[in-house]
Amino acid sequence: MERPNIIRRLRKQAGLSQEALAVEAGITVSLLTKYERGEVRRPSLVCSRKLARALALRLGVSEERLLMRIAEEFECQPSDDASA
Repeated sequence: MERPNIIRRLRKQAGLSQEALAVEAGITVSLLTKYERGEVRRPSLVCSRKLARALALRLGVSEERLLMRIAEEFECQPSDDASA
């Protein structure tokens, strides 16, 4: 069974809907949905920072800490081209 995506986990922990987080982060709901479903292999640094900034205040942690968690989680996910 696949574990929930880090962005989805953080969003739910912060008590935000996809729409609310997207608005707060300044990204589209469509892009956020793709991140949460794993349809985008790795969020860009700009979007990761926007998400971390939006979630940090709600969760009472530093933006940098969340940015690292997001980066580490996406980095550790297996890729389709692991043999490349």
